[in-house]
Amino acid sequence: MMIESRRLIEQVLVSEQPCLGAVFCSYTFDPSYFEDRILRALLRLQGDPEEEAVRYHEEARAALRETPVACFVDARVRRGGRRLPYDLQLIRERTFHPKVILVLYDGEARVAVGSGNATRPGHEQNAELFFTRTLRYDVPADAAFLRTVDRFLRSCAALATHPGTQLTLVRSALAARISDTPFPSGHAPMDALFVDTFSASMLEHLKEALPEDARVTRVGILSPFFEQDDLDIANETTGLASVLSELLALRPGSPPPLELGVPWEDAPIAPPYRGGTPVLAEGEGRLWASRYRESVDGEDIERLEYFGVNRVTAKRVEIQLGSGRPGRHEREAFEHEIADGRMWPVEPPTIHAPKRILERIVSDHEVQLWLHPTATLTPAGRASRRPLHAKLFLLTVTSAGRTLTYALVGSANASAAALSSGVEQGGNVEAGVLLCLDGEVRLSEVLPSLVCASFESVRFEEREAPGADVDFSAWLEDVVHDAADRTLTVTWSQQGPEGLEAWSWWYLDRELAKGVGPGSGPVVLSDFDLAAAGAELEFRAAGRSWLVPIRVADLAMLPTSAHLAGLGVRELLALLARRVGAERLSTLREQRGVAGVDSVLDSVFGEGFGPTDVFKAWWGLKEELLAASTVSAFRYRLLGPMGARTLWERLRDLPRDSVSDDEIWVYGCELLRELEQLVLPESADLEAKQALLAELRTLLRADLTRLRPRGAGWLDGVVRFYGLEGTHGKT
Repeated sequence: MMIESRRLIEQVLVSEQPCLGAVFCSYTFDPSYFEDRILRALLRLQGDPEEEAVRYHEEARAALRETPVACFVDARVRRGGRRLPYDLQLIRERTFHPKVILVLYDGEARVAVGSGNATRPGHEQNAELFFTRTLRYDVPADAAFLRTVDRFLRSCAALATHPGTQLTLVRSALAARISDTPFPSGHAPMDALFVDTFSASMLEHLKEALPEDARVTRVGILSPFFEQDDLDIANETTGLASVLSELLALRPGSPPPLELGVPWEDAPIAPPYRGGTPVLAEGEGRLWASRYRESVDGEDIERLEYFGVNRVTAKRVEIQLGSGRPGRHEREAFEHEIADGRMWPVEPPTIHAPKRILERIVSDHEVQLWLHPTATLTPAGRASRRPLHAKLFLLTVTSAGRTLTYALVGSANASAAALSSGVEQGGNVEAGVLLCLDGEVRLSEVLPSLVCASFESVRFEEREAPGADVDFSAWLEDVVHDAADRTLTVTWSQQGPEGLEAWSWWYLDRELAKGVGPGSGPVVLSDFDLAAAGAELEFRAAGRSWLVPIRVADLAMLPTSAHLAGLGVRELLALLARRVGAERLSTLREQRGVAGVDSVLDSVFGEGFGPTDVFKAWWGLKEELLAASTVSAFRYRLLGPMGARTLWERLRDLPRDSVSDDEIWVYGCELLRELEQLVLPESADLEAKQALLAELRTLLRADLTRLRPRGAGWLDGVVRFYGLEGTHGKT
């Protein structure tokens, strides 16, 4: 078990298969990074978000319309800047701290559960730890894992400020693929178990996993954050001390050794600027750094290592390597390295942790401290930062003559709120994976960059906890855009922070509404279109502003761009028959206006259009429906603003001086015939797609009944040809 150096995007999100849906859970959240990096990889977008911003956003909107994506984030710490219409669901009732990714493909699902947020540091820069796995829907153990993740997502939705629209689509796609997979039979040994604090505290999950006869022989804790407390306000019932006490109480016995991994934020990568050469003999009992070059596969690599000098004799230097192993070297060689400036003593590391709590722990346990240097060197010798953000708990036990290590990988820090309490008891929302590993696993095996240090060789310094800030945007429960009606509905929350006086709502540079004090009920604003430049409502009050996500009620109704809204019959016919592409049509409408588009369509259809044009559109639609990989994509092609229903309604409502009732009726009959004869390929979503087809066929039959021509001797044969014998119209 070791932290891999591959980026999470490459491990989980890059695939040759089209994505069917995805869910992300994160504490902090950076919309710009999520949209330009994560979604770009997930949805296989080709545009450049910087060089071709407008084109990229239109491409992303089209992809999101067909691939549902939902995000859950903590409302208090997320950043603004959302531009794309994925679901961004805010959690306010609890500290929302899990880092979970679920991505669905047709033949498999991928999950990632760990410590990294949906930000650039969380995915590319920090030292993070994630459990990642590819799961097959037809494997009972894999399906069982996915069911626990699904239950967790359902619980997240129950805490969110609004229900969203995309999560239901993702969960439905997952349910369609695992509903027939049986549960695992028998009592198989634990491989990987998804756990969360909705069902129990993390410590209770650990207790449940341990064998009855287990005896704890070592505890390892890797965590960048500790409880903000000390012994003046904390004892065995609170803070890190209580967490450790509870860990050991899982299986009572003599206090086992404790390994504690913490960040070393002031780790140096070069010697300090000062006069004179360090004296080796004066560096006993201190950490030292060594910077050197070596050749690896013909490439010159620069290295940086840390070690402790234990003892200096006339000819030898006894050291403790960063890994904790002892070493012995010639003193003369060390003196030479020191003189050349490639080796130097390190100032006592500053560790941000509760000193008095740790002193209490040291008095009861044998503690081995491990430091993770934040500053590192790239192979080319450039300075780089890799802060520790990974969270890991290791319990090594003996059971039935075997040595096992139970590992908890996930989001929980070493604090009571994260480990000791479930959500119902007021604790954080956390998620992780429990693993059972053979043998004894140490922190340094998981993260080789850790440096062994003594408790006495470091300085402890507590950070002050950030003060709570007023968030007046909590007064807004939901902001919903109906693309079909071009409205924005803002729903006030029943309660929010006190002190709200004058306020205003803005979208981009336009003021939408203003008032004094909190309102009640929904406020409907008309003539609203969601621009590519932003998908957030700005809430201004008390000289500050907050950005609230705008939820799209039905993504199928959202045009890819403003230039593709309100398309006419000929434009829709040209699109469905593939005589013009959506991007070209959008450009024509933007650059040439309606008259310019008409001149281009005249070259396609002539002055009007005929039956062949309509039938080609229905044939093109049929091909599009067969190619739709998701239920969302299928629904958009049937019911969206450029789909079958919209074109039929445009045809049906044409002025009768340009087309006859009989002709319109035949066009509808031909569409119904194509939909009746459509044989969809076998898939897990077949039933959902067939239900959508049935919905449109019912609408068509009702319209055809109303539009059926009166009398005419030829009518009976046409009715039989289209299978409309059961349709009773006017005679």
